[in-house]
Amino acid sequence: GYYDWVKEHIHEGAPINECDHCGDPPLVLAAGNGHTKVVELLLNEGADIQQSGLMKDTGLQRAAHNGHYHTVKFMLEQGADVDALDMGDNTALHWAAMRGHVEIVNLLLQNGADKNIKNKQECLPIDLCKAVWSNSYKYVREILAH
Repeated sequence: GYYDWVKEHIHEGAPINECDHCGDPPLVLAAGNGHTKVVELLLNEGADIQQSGLMKDTGLQRAAHNGHYHTVKFMLEQGADVDALDMGDNTALHWAAMRGHVEIVNLLLQNGADKNIKNKQECLPIDLCKAVWSNSYKYVREILAH
């Protein structure tokens, strides 16, 4: 699997924080694909938990965007900045809210996410809860409204 492949490449001297041809470092790619064990391996080998990809999104943001609850939880436990901003000034909460990931929205809020941060379009996370993105937008709106 990916874990063994990554472990082998690390031990062969592959740079842990170097970005690929698309501008994403291994940690952001692993987190965005929900490979929590690979994220753990990379962090144990010295990867920067706050490193971002081409769009300035962190691994936490990418995992929240793609709905990977366990990866989000693990990264928060490891000290990921819950309110880090990407290129559009979106936080992980913006992305989770927009995609309708109810459990992740709850988890981020429980870990101190600020629901009052506006992105570059002056949108709060609650403003991004729309039916066009997800069928669970109503539940996310209810959570963020309180």
